[in-house]
Formats: sequence, C-alpha cells, structure tokens
Amino acid sequence: MACLFLLTISCEDGESFPTSFRPFAIQGEIDLKNYDLDTRDPILLAGLWKFRWLYWKAKGGEETPAEILNVPSAWNGKNGERLGAGYGTYELEVKLSRQYKELALLVPEQSSAYRLFIDGVPAAECGVVRFPVSTDRTSFEVDPAWCNRFVRFFPKSDSFHIDMMIANTDHRLGGFWAPIRLGESESLHKAWENERYLDVFLAGGLFCIGMLHLLFASVRKGESASLYFGFFCIIMATRGIFAGTRIAADYLPFLGFGHFIRIEYITFYLAIPVFLSYILAVFPRELKRILVDLVWWIAILATLIALVLPVRIFTFTITIYYLVAFLAGTLGLYSLTKAAVRKRQGAITILGGFVFVYVAMVHDLFYATFFLDTGYFAHVASFVFLLSQSIFLSVRSSENMDRIMDLSKNLEKRVEERTKQLRNALRVIRNDLTVAREIQKDLLHLNDEERKEFSGLIFDVLNKPLAEVGGDFYDIVEFPDGRIRVFIADATGHGVQAALLTILIRRAYEDHRLLSNSPGELISSLSMEFHNKYKNVGTFFSAASLEISSDRKTLGYSLAGAPSIVLQDASKVNILECENPLVGLLPDFAYKNRTIELNSEFRILCYTDGLTEASRDMGDYFGTERVVRLMEHGKNAELNSLLATIYSELLKFMGGGGPKDDVLLLGIESKRARVSD
Repeated sequence: MACLFLLTISCEDGESFPTSFRPFAIQGEIDLKNYDLDTRDPILLAGLWKFRWLYWKAKGGEETPAEILNVPSAWNGKNGERLGAGYGTYELEVKLSRQYKELALLVPEQSSAYRLFIDGVPAAECGVVRFPVSTDRTSFEVDPAWCNRFVRFFPKSDSFHIDMMIANTDHRLGGFWAPIRLGESESLHKAWENERYLDVFLAGGLFCIGMLHLLFASVRKGESASLYFGFFCIIMATRGIFAGTRIAADYLPFLGFGHFIRIEYITFYLAIPVFLSYILAVFPRELKRILVDLVWWIAILATLIALVLPVRIFTFTITIYYLVAFLAGTLGLYSLTKAAVRKRQGAITILGGFVFVYVAMVHDLFYATFFLDTGYFAHVASFVFLLSQSIFLSVRSSENMDRIMDLSKNLEKRVEERTKQLRNALRVIRNDLTVAREIQKDLLHLNDEERKEFSGLIFDVLNKPLAEVGGDFYDIVEFPDGRIRVFIADATGHGVQAALLTILIRRAYEDHRLLSNSPGELISSLSMEFHNKYKNVGTFFSAASLEISSDRKTLGYSLAGAPSIVLQDASKVNILECENPLVGLLPDFAYKNRTIELNSEFRILCYTDGLTEASRDMGDYFGTERVVRLMEHGKNAELNSLLATIYSELLKFMGGGGPKDDVLLLGIESKRARVSD
C-alpha cells in the first residue's frame, strides 16, 4: 500500500489523502484563514456540517431544526430512527484568508441526487428532485444520477456559504457520501484530470493483460490458470472505469444510476470466486474445491439478486457479502501462505501481490462504511497484483533462459514488496485501533460527547482519550426511587492496556451498579472483588462514586484515588475531597463516604487526573485552582460550553505537545440555563 500511496500522490498531487494538519469543518464552519489555496493543495471540506432533515432549501418553506452530521457519512440513523430514503440540506460556512480571484469545487457523486448552491446561487445539479405536494414534506420524487461536477466560481468576499441539498429514494444509504474538494481553479482541475488519467491507465492496462491471457488460454487448451487470470483482469478493468471517478459516464451517457450501481456490485461479487478459482488452478493441493464452489454459488445468487431486484433492495446484500469477501480473502491468504511454506513454484510472487489486493479490500470496506475518505483502491491494487501474476504465468509457461532473467527481477521485487508490507503494517494497525475504539464505545456505552437529562438534572460528558482507545469509563443511572448514581473510573496507564482494563471494570461494576449501597460501600465491594481476582497482575484504578438524593438536596460521594470534585452554587465554590486508596489496592478496606447539602441551583464538575495533573514543565500543573477559576468565569455559560472551554484551555496550556493522558469531564447541574449570580 505504500507503493499505492506514493503512486497516487504523484498522479493526484495528494488530493485524496487529507492530513492531520489540514482544517476540518466544525459545527457547520471551516476556517481556512491560515490556509492559502493559491500555494497549497486543494482541501477536502470534510468534518461536521449542519444538516436539516426534510428541508430542501431550493424549494423554500419553514426550516427544520439543525443538527450536526459528519461528512462523509450516511444520514441513516441507528436502530432505524432514520432510513436511507429522504432528503435534507447540508450547510457549511467557508472562511477564507482573503478574497480569491477564482476558486473551484469538485463535487463527487452522492446518494442519489443533489443540488449545490453557493451563496444562495445555484451552482451544480445532479439528478432531479420533485415535490408533487408542496405542503407535504414527506411527498417527493427522485430521478437518481451519478455525477461528478467541477464548479468554478468567484467568491464575493473572504467567505462564502455552501448549501448541499441531497435526496434519495433508491439506495439503502442516503446522505453526503463523498466530501467536496475546494481549491484554486486550475490546480484542482489538474488534480481531477490526473485522477481520471490514472483510472484510464489502470483500466487499459488491466484490459490488455486480461485479453492477452484469454488469448493464451484459447491457444493452449486446459490452461485454466490463464483463463481465470484473464477474466479477473477484465472484471477489475470494468470495475475501474465504472467505480471511482466513473470515467465510463463520459462515454456511455445512456447508462443511468441503476446501471452503474449494478455493474459496481456485480464486478465486486464475481471478482472474489474468479480469484479463488485462479488460486485453485495454480495450487490445487493447497485449496479445497468445495470451498471455492461454495463461494461461487453465493456470488451467483448475489449477482442474480442485483440483476433482478431494485437498487434500494439489492444494495442490502453488500453488507453480507463483505463477510463473504473477508472470509474468501482469508482463505486465499491461508492457501497461498501454505503454498509458500511448501515452496511451490511462484507462490511467493503470488502471495506478495495478493497482500496488495487483500489490504485494498480491507481498505475499501472501511471506505464504504465511511471510516476513511480516500476512495476505492481495489483496481489499483489489482493492477499491481496482476502485473506480478503476468510475470509468474510467463515464467511458468516457458522453460528457457528468460526464466532466469524473470527470476532475478522477482527477487528485486520481493525486497521491495517486503519494505512496502512493513510500511503498510502501520496503516493496518491504525485501522484496527479505529475499529477497536468503536467496539470499546459500544461495549462500554461511551460517547466522546454526550448529554443526558434525569428528573430536573442535566449531565454533560466530554471524553477525550489520548489514543484511539482509552482508559476512562463513566456511567449514569437513575434508581426507581429517584436517586441518581454517577460512577467514574480511570484505569492505570493508557492505550490498549487501559482499554482492556475498562472492560473488566465495567463487567465488575455491572454486578453492583443497581444495588442500594452508598457510594463508599459500592467502591468497597468493587475493591474487594478486584483484589481477590486480579491481585497477581497488579490491577488498580482510581474511581469516584456520587449519589444525588431523590429530593436533589443531598450529595453523597466517595473518592478512591480520584481527583477532587468541584461543587458550585450561587454563592461559592466548594472543593470536595475524600482520601481513599486506589480500588483493588488493599483487601477489606472500608472506603469512606461523605455527604453535603445541595442548594436549589448547583453545578458539579467531575474529572479524571488527565486534566489536573497535565504538566508542561516540571512542577507546572494545570491544577484544580485553574479549574475553579474557569468555573467561576463560566458560571453563566451552558454546561457543555463550559466543558469545551476547560478542555480548550488545557490544550492551550499544553501548547503543541497536547495532553499526555486520557481526559474525561463530567458536569452535572440543576435543570436551568446557568448558575445565578
């Protein structure tokens, strides 16, 4: 993949790979004041856009409430809250460093029709959206289309506003699939042309290689390896011009939305069994035919479904086939590895090329599910793989002096491939950590930002792990009698080790969370369980347990090595402390429990030590005092805004280094706008 990365940069000026220092949209606004579009590369307008569901700005009418959605992503809600069919308007305010002469937007395909406005003026359109009944928001019709639009425009000032209206009735997923690119007009146009040239080059190369091997198979009867190899080349060449930049749309205008979707799906379905058949033909002893036949039947069934059923139905089959593709890829990898161990002729060459295809397949899965913004790489990886396979089949079919020359070339390629594999390993690990983060969030019911309301109380959470996975954990639960319990735990260390420990904490806490114990008794029970079960591995963690009475007049709390709690009311700020050892450190320790009276209006702030113990120099800590001052200054601010301000001040305090530990902020306040003066 490192080779593919360098190849794409050289051909596309790096446009498809946004880097961490580039600006991203936040709350419907992207700040490019420090980003010169004349001297720097075009930029993806990705991030958090404003979104209005069932509102089509071009039609007018009353605006629906705005929410924040990530771009690129589907607007489908979890648990069926919002389906793929629907429409909405995405909004983004772009702030520039100055007024430019001419800029351009590259608007890729969306699901499945769109209109683009710049400063309220129509700029691009793909497909047709109609509203037969103007007074009924749910009544609309869509003529879908796949379009990549290049839009040139002249900004009227140092900022401009984008309205992206998208409607979908035909695909299982609806929304802003691919982010818009913004750049200086000529620079962006050059990058776009380079991408198209690359797709044409790869597709043409694959087609020529495929035809060559099909011709070879027709001359030499029984040469099934060349036959399957040729078909695989043709399939990937077809996929290359119908997916990605969809260059085929320029030359085949009679093909519609449904044709492109079907071709894209069918080529993916058929490529898997054809490739396994090729491996079976080359190494029949390392791969069982019954497994290949099973994949063939699944692929044929999926292909028939794609040919017969409407787009909005057959697109659901892709989620199941992802698993089939992954298992088939693993089967192919296992068979090729076994052939390489047995020193079969050409096994190393095929295995090296297959790694590119396998990694590209995993990458495409992440792209199709909106974890990455890079685009499809299957046809690029296939081209690299197929070149290596062409060399192998040529060597296999002839026994002359050219075989020695080809072998020397393969030896050089193997050294290069090993280097590329090492570079790609880091990318795979990062992708795995991203998946691990989502799994941890689902298992522990964690969110980076969350708001809950219980019977007159507001709870806001800001969770910022140091790495993709973290060691901070929180839980908020209301008892039937009206009491509310808050639990915060901070596992020792950070990263994967701490993340695994949070799962153990959650498992143990589930057994005690709904018991009517006081905060001190709850932590005592957890400490005893952890000491008895995990004392041999030194598993300790800090924790804070809070309990607010049903009449909201009393706060009970217990701290086990956790930072102090800050309680603010209309007249003063209290720092609540309760010294106890870490959970699991001592056997049979009775953790102290304290209570304090609450006023009618109050605000409570809990946090992990990643906030107060953050230091930029020896002895220079962020500290509790700074937190108290920020609370006093922000007593009239919304609770979630206060948490964001505290974290922003932490980043400023740390400078370019950033936090050195996971940071969790949990705020509680009585249900009102702010603490009164």
